[in-house]
Amino acid sequence: MTGVRSVTLGALLAVAVAIGYQATVSLVDASGARDQPALILVLLLAAFLGVLTAVATRMLRLPGATAPTVLVLGWTLVPVILGAIPSAATEVFAGDAGLSAGQALALATATVAAAVTLGVPSERG
Repeated sequence: MTGVRSVTLGALLAVAVAIGYQATVSLVDASGARDQPALILVLLLAAFLGVLTAVATRMLRLPGATAPTVLVLGWTLVPVILGAIPSAATEVFAGDAGLSAGQALALATATVAAAVTLGVPSERG
């Protein structure tokens, strides 16, 4: 039963990551930042998203490898799946399978942030 729970919660977290990333990009676009400042903002917010994903993974007591897996799926697979659904609601979060250089850098930053957060020993109580 724990495997089904991990997969289900991991899939839900991956969808949340995809939505969170699109919200982050929209926020940076709305701020008016261009080129270098926009990339720095996206990287900082991506690292924060990675930390939030790692914290959620730990709070839900999922295996440690779930957070980086969720981040990768949330950036690569979920936007493609949402793009395949013909709906105005999913169109906002849809994307293609190819990552731009900025997206790849943001994904790497978020994954490292998640791995570092998971590497910190949890409080035993």
